[in-house]
Amino acid sequence: MNSNKKFYRIKFQALRINLLKNEIDNLNDKIFSLVKKIPIWEKETFHLFISSEEKREVETKKILYYLYSLNKIVTTSKILPDKNLVHVLITKHTRFVENRFKILEPDSTQEILPAEIDVVFIPLLCFDKKGNRVGYGGGYYDKFLKKTKSSCLKIGLSFFEPVDFIEGINMNDIQLDMCVTPEKLYNFTTD
Repeated sequence: MNSNKKFYRIKFQALRINLLKNEIDNLNDKIFSLVKKIPIWEKETFHLFISSEEKREVETKKILYYLYSLNKIVTTSKILPDKNLVHVLITKHTRFVENRFKILEPDSTQEILPAEIDVVFIPLLCFDKKGNRVGYGGGYYDKFLKKTKSSCLKIGLSFFEPVDFIEGINMNDIQLDMCVTPEKLYNFTTD
């Protein structure tokens, strides 16, 4: 069986694209329900990706509004011209604009340093039973996660259950601490 990153990237993009809207809504509700059960809500600063409907990513709006309701500090990323990420504060009043990759980004400029972030919710295409993940291949999140403090929790969100093993993981690939699917919370710090 082929278990390399490129194979999984293609396979899981196709699986997501083939999901129907009502299936996606149901899966998102289940994921949000499990996310609320994770014992992380005493933390102060959260990083959340703004999901892409076009890419059929796990919807993060409910998590965002939940964080606002708890008066948490919330950040998200912007892609700089040099292809690095900067992480900025977002609030209920933040406006979002589409960037050159058709990703919504905040018009905010108040930077939050990676070392200040307690929890990062991470987009992904798939993950394995050890917490390795396959993203879109740009390495943006791996570079970002290397700059976070060691206690920062890295939580993936996935419509699909894990694959057995992802080949080609290297020292630049940062593992997840947890991943939430519609069926289960996977905790790689204790499993």
